[in-house]
Amino acid sequence: MKRRDALKTAGLMMATLALSAHAAEESLIVNRLEMKPQDAAKPTDFELKHLPQITLKEKDASGYTLVEITVGQGGIIHPSTADHWIDFIALYADDKLVGKNTLEPVISRGASSFAVKLDGIKTLTAKAGCNLHGIWTSTLKV
Repeated sequence: MKRRDALKTAGLMMATLALSAHAAEESLIVNRLEMKPQDAAKPTDFELKHLPQITLKEKDASGYTLVEITVGQGGIIHPSTADHWIDFIALYADDKLVGKNTLEPVISRGASSFAVKLDGIKTLTAKAGCNLHGIWTSTLKV
């Protein structure tokens, strides 16, 4: 094989590998539709599995309250597998973004916490993104 042909072949192989890696990345579909329970008073197990639960913990000496968010309610915990996981959790205080965490499949679970000054805050809203089943929202009046 001539040097020129070898370089062409190597270039084509590199391009093919790059496209394959991109295609594999794209195959991890991420659904960004806003979702909500059909009946908020009686969510199904599927809905409970995706709804973030907001829990207020202790306030520290500086006035920050620990706000824990776990995805899943009623003892139903969202899975974290290579194909199905919570990819982010965000917390809003009166519609202002407090923080957002990006989560990885398998190695992390749909849980996060933020230290927040709640003085004057009326509502906390948590959003959790399931890569397959969209973005789910829960609100807690403070």
